[in-house]
Amino acid sequence: MEEVLPALRLAPTAQGNEVVMSLELMVGSAMAGLMAVALVIWRQPVFAFAVKSAEYSRNVRAEMRKVSWPTWDDLRRSTVVIVIIVFIVGMIIGLMDLLFSKLLIDFLGRAFSG
Repeated sequence: MEEVLPALRLAPTAQGNEVVMSLELMVGSAMAGLMAVALVIWRQPVFAFAVKSAEYSRNVRAEMRKVSWPTWDDLRRSTVVIVIIVFIVGMIIGLMDLLFSKLLIDFLGRAFSG
């Protein structure tokens, strides 16, 4: 009988059934417990937020169905117009920069350097 008892004590270890409480498991359990306690304490605001969020999502979906989306031709035309306008505005800003740099650096620099 005494020879069998040591074998029985080692049986769960030999089969891999030994339960080890690791640090990750303890932290995870503590976090889950804290979340459950927080949900019980603050359930009313949490559920009110969930209801408001669901209503907001429904309203967004309803508004997105009302949107009239442009066709591919309209989209291409608008894109070309925007690219041309950006190019023209860039040229105007570049010319103004050149003009002001010449005016301020060259003319005023000579006037006050002498």
